Amino acid sequence: MGGMPRLGIVGFPNVGKTTLFNAVTGLSAPTGAHPYSTTEPRLGVASVPDPKLARAAILEGSAKMTPATLELLDLPPMVPGQAGGRFLGQLREMEALIVVLRAFGDPAISDEGLGHDPVGQAEELLLELAVADHQVFAKKAERVAKEATADSSRQPMASALAEAAKHLGDGEQLRTRKWTEAAQESFRDLAPLTYKPAIWVINVDEFETGTESLIDKVAGVVPEGDVVVALSARIEEEGSLLSAEERAELFEGLGLGEGALAKMVGAAYQSLGLISFYTLGPKEARAWTVRAGAPVPEAAGKIHSDLERGFIRAEVAGIDEVISAGGWDRTKPRTEGKDYQVAVGDVLVIRFSV
Repeated sequence: MGGMPRLGIVGFPNVGKTTLFNAVTGLSAPTGAHPYSTTEPRLGVASVPDPKLARAAILEGSAKMTPATLELLDLPPMVPGQAGGRFLGQLREMEALIVVLRAFGDPAISDEGLGHDPVGQAEELLLELAVADHQVFAKKAERVAKEATADSSRQPMASALAEAAKHLGDGEQLRTRKWTEAAQESFRDLAPLTYKPAIWVINVDEFETGTESLIDKVAGVVPEGDVVVALSARIEEEGSLLSAEERAELFEGLGLGEGALAKMVGAAYQSLGLISFYTLGPKEARAWTVRAGAPVPEAAGKIHSDLERGFIRAEVAGIDEVISAGGWDRTKPRTEGKDYQVAVGDVLVIRFSV
C-alpha cells in the first residue's frame, strides 16, 4: 500500500455519510434532509487526531507539525435493490470500506424502508455488496472456464473464480473464509468489495447513551473481525469546527473521551494492519504510517528512500517516554539494528550512509 490509506464511505440515503465525511475531513460538503443530496463522489483528506504528537512538537519547539492522514471518498448513497451503481468502480479502488448505518431519529427524514434500524441496514448492505461482486465474478468465471478448455493452465483460476462466485451467490462475503494465495491472486484484478476490511459506523442520536448493545447487535450480523463503532456524526461535525482545546472540552463534557474520529481512525488502522511512528525535530514533528510488523529500514524508507538504502541503525524511544522525559534530548534512546520491528508510537532517529 503506497501513500496514505484510502477508504470509501458507503451507506443508504440519509444515514449521515456526508456529515461524517465533513467531521473527519473538516470540509463542509452540503448535506440535506432529503435523499440523494450527494450526487457525485467527493474526495477529502482526514488528519489523524494525535494529542501526543502535538505535545511532543511543543516540547521540541518544532516549527511545523504534520499528523498522519487518510484519504476518504464520500460516495452517493447506495439504492436498496440496485446492486452495482456507477460509482462502485471507484469504491473498488479503496483499501477499506467505512459503512455508515443510521440509528438516529429525525422528524425531517422519512423513516421509510429500514429507517433507523442499523442491524437491518447492515444485513441489506452485506447482501448488496455480495450481489455487486457476484455479477463481476460470475462473468469472469464463465470467461476463464471457456479459456481453460483450450489451456489447462487456466484451470486453477477457473475453479477459484467459480468457487468464489458460488460463495457470493449464497449472499456471503469473500472475507468470511480463507482463500489460498493462488485464489487471492485470481481475485486481485476484480478488486472485490466483499474482501476489503470494513468498519461499521453506527450513527446515533446526539445524546445517545448505552451504545454497547447496538454495537453488539451489529457485530452479530457482520463478518467476524469487522470493526464496529458508534458515534454521533453531527456532534463530530460540530467538534471539527472548533480548536483542538475547545473540541477536547466539548467531548469531555459529553463524556465522549477523545471523540469518535480518533476511534474510527484507530479502527481503520487496525483493519488495515497499520501503525504510526514519529520523527521529531526543530523543523518538524511528524507522524508516519507503516504496516504493523515492518522492520525499521522499511519505516525509514517512508521518510526517504536514501534512509532505507543506506540504513545503519536506528535510535528508538517511545513517544510517551519522550513526553515524560521532557523532550528527545532528555530521553535515553536504545539502539536497534535492521531486524527491529517498529512498534506503535516509536520515535525514530535513523543513522545512515549513502
